[in-house]
Amino acid sequence: MDTLHDKANRAITLLREFEPYEGYHLAFSGGKDSICIWQLAKLAQVRFTAWFAITSVDPPDVLRFIRQYFPDVRFLRPELSMFQLIVHKKILPTRKTAYCCEFLKEYAGIGELVVQGIRWQESRARSGRKFYEKDNRQKMKGKQYLNPIIDWTTSDVWMFIKQHKLPFPDLYLGCFSRVGCIGCPKAYYKHRQREFQLYPRFRIAYLIAIRKAMQQHGAFSKFESPEDVFNWWVSNDSMRVYFEKKRQKVIPFITKDI
Repeated sequence: MDTLHDKANRAITLLREFEPYEGYHLAFSGGKDSICIWQLAKLAQVRFTAWFAITSVDPPDVLRFIRQYFPDVRFLRPELSMFQLIVHKKILPTRKTAYCCEFLKEYAGIGELVVQGIRWQESRARSGRKFYEKDNRQKMKGKQYLNPIIDWTTSDVWMFIKQHKLPFPDLYLGCFSRVGCIGCPKAYYKHRQREFQLYPRFRIAYLIAIRKAMQQHGAFSKFESPEDVFNWWVSNDSMRVYFEKKRQKVIPFITKDI
């Protein structure tokens, strides 16, 4: 079994072997994995620019952390915010239809070689990913990915951060095992609840976007109110299961309506 030392050396070798003349686009989220790939790129002494793709639903603590400890990271702004997207698409992003990733993140690094911190251990969907990949979709203009820590475990990540005395967001010291978009539909129900309790203004912003989609486009017609839509969305249940729970009056009261 490879040690962390072996994995780190392999990652550094990969970064050196694939280094493009113009340098890497390093996808930096401020999370533990992106902190590791940033440090590995430094150790490999390769050319790179770290970019943070703003989504408009980023934890304020993470933004402050990046600006304080990684001031060289550059920020990219999407054409539409998450809330504008909801109104435009007339639906909320879900685990199966997470259109937000395409509009808010995937555009970053089009046509470039992107270093990212995804890992096999994170999910089944990522268990089949490779160290090097190419996106053949025409709109991505030959975008490529290098995943140098794809074989790392979560323990490897934290050990590497400890060994190199790297800073990380305080959110990890609380009840968060991951940092990402507030309300991400791919996150677990309890995690999403904690996020909205910690950042209530984002809850309100989602409710406002839902109300606009309802009023302007007649979206979410099966629901009684923006609160009802929000409760369903955060529950991670299908509509059928949600409405059955609602009929049985077992839906948790998540937020007040606006």
